[in-house]
Amino acid sequence: MQNVGQTVLSQYACSPSLNALLEGWNQCLDPAQSIENWFDNLWNIETAQGYGLDVWGRIVGVSRVLRMASGQYLGFAEANDLTEQGFNTAPWYAGRVVVGDFTNCSLSDAGFRQLIYAKALANITDCSVLSLNAILRTLFAGQGDAWVEDNTNMSMTYAFGFVPTDVQVSIIENAGVLPRPAGVAVSYSIRG
Repeated sequence: MQNVGQTVLSQYACSPSLNALLEGWNQCLDPAQSIENWFDNLWNIETAQGYGLDVWGRIVGVSRVLRMASGQYLGFAEANDLTEQGFNTAPWYAGRVVVGDFTNCSLSDAGFRQLIYAKALANITDCSVLSLNAILRTLFAGQGDAWVEDNTNMSMTYAFGFVPTDVQVSIIENAGVLPRPAGVAVSYSIRG
């Protein structure tokens, strides 16, 4: 409480024992620090950590754990994604990924915070090129250029001026963060 003295009846206001007890309890039960901790660790997405970010992830609809394909293939089914490889560098794609080729990866707080921001933007986007570019700038801030190209034939390309890491490839292709306008085919390209 901010002013304990106002809650004491006037006949006990001068009792040093009672006032000392009330002041001690007030210091022990003061929720101000707990409220600040709750605000910093849970409510404020800029400073939230661990469980707080997990709650934000549930609110916007993303998970901290991503399923990553650990294998890379040569073939045609994945030619428009970011895992394509040249000849003599990867096995042929058999049309399905082998069960053992997937691993689960848990994002760090910083990476998960970026994913939450991007998903929150994706939830409210109008799928215009401008807003999609804003999502890419948020998701890959400081890592290089990333942009959306309208191919003017009901298809679009997410282009990257840098080589994304395996985790970033998983975010791009598996997390569902990058929106796709209805009826538009999406491909991915590295131009770096």
